[in-house]
Amino acid sequence: MDGLTDSLSFFFKKYFLKGLPVYNKHNFSRFHADSVCKASNRRPSIYIPTREYPSEQIIVTEKTNILLRYLHQQWDKKNAGRKRDPDHAEGESAAPPRKMARTDSQELNNDAT
Repeated sequence: MDGLTDSLSFFFKKYFLKGLPVYNKHNFSRFHADSVCKASNRRPSIYIPTREYPSEQIIVTEKTNILLRYLHQQWDKKNAGRKRDPDHAEGESAAPPRKMARTDSQELNNDAT
């Protein structure tokens, strides 16, 4: 019965490969069911750690997307110099203010009347 199942499986494999486009048909003609790799019978490889890590370390997944996190970091780096520092008062800033208050506005109003 084992020979019958092997021949049936070979027939189904041959039937499946029958209509596929190939450059060289002889590549599939040399297929033998007995030559199938027996790698599935091996024991799976096991990871053996080389270092001991403390059990206090817990792996936690981040809730934010890695792309969004990267973009936020880049935006923060770019805009770090533009933000106003709340520790400095307005008078202590090194750059002069962009707009100056007019001190002569009352004089102009008095002259117009």
